[in-house]
Amino acid sequence: MGRGFLQGKMTVRRARALFFALVGVMVLGWLFSRIEQAMIYHPTRLSGENPSKHGLPSEPIQIPTSDGETLEAWWIPHPEEEGPVLLFFHGNAGNREDRLHNLVGLWQAGISVLIFDYRGYGGSTGRPTELGLTRDGTAAFDWLRQKVGDRPIVLFGRSLGGTVAAEVATRRSAQGLILESTFTSAREMARRVLPLPGIHLVTRSRFDALEAVSQLTIPLLVIHGTADELVPFEMGKRLYEAAPVAKKKFRAVEGGRHNDTYFLAGPQYYETLKAFLRSLSPNSA
Repeated sequence: MGRGFLQGKMTVRRARALFFALVGVMVLGWLFSRIEQAMIYHPTRLSGENPSKHGLPSEPIQIPTSDGETLEAWWIPHPEEEGPVLLFFHGNAGNREDRLHNLVGLWQAGISVLIFDYRGYGGSTGRPTELGLTRDGTAAFDWLRQKVGDRPIVLFGRSLGGTVAAEVATRRSAQGLILESTFTSAREMARRVLPLPGIHLVTRSRFDALEAVSQLTIPLLVIHGTADELVPFEMGKRLYEAAPVAKKKFRAVEGGRHNDTYFLAGPQYYETLKAFLRSLSPNSA
């Protein structure tokens, strides 16, 4: 009786210890998930800036997603250009207003652009998630395809936006992909930002551009600054090398950091984009 009673108490203690250990793991997992989300997404609301204040003709639009969210976007058509159009996937911080300087340069280069805000960014509804951003990208593509008919659509993604654009390229029939300052995957970035043992194993987000690019069947242009302080230059090279397509180009911006490639490269930056787009035109040689 005495031994059985002691064994019973030990079993109860073990069960309690296991229960509290499981609760602890769940709490730590929840905390890490919240920290991960806070590190990835930095949305801001709109302040009232718009393309018309910068002399750009634009159409404010709303795009419904497959899961019931509504994305706000700008369609900025160039009146004298009938070639390929850009679908702009911005980075993880701010909103589409923060890209107005770049949008002005693209329009002056004769390029039509649709730029949208992911869910939770700008005036778009919802909260950002990895799957949600992919749904946003496909919804924006579908809207643009209906708008421009059979004109070539080129996906243009910067930083985190490049990973989303690459994923959309595996799900929709775009005619080209441009990746600027884009990382290979969220897990590799986690090892860089938080160099802790096993950090990549507990990182839930994938944003695996390397995997998506390895499935690419369309022309690719990669642009990366040699002095990028956030995403190593080597990651851009790896994305370029992973693409199993013959028509691809790598453009290094000497001295370029994460957010100043188009400032630093100046007119050559836009000429690189225009040359890539011209190469996709049905009338190109």
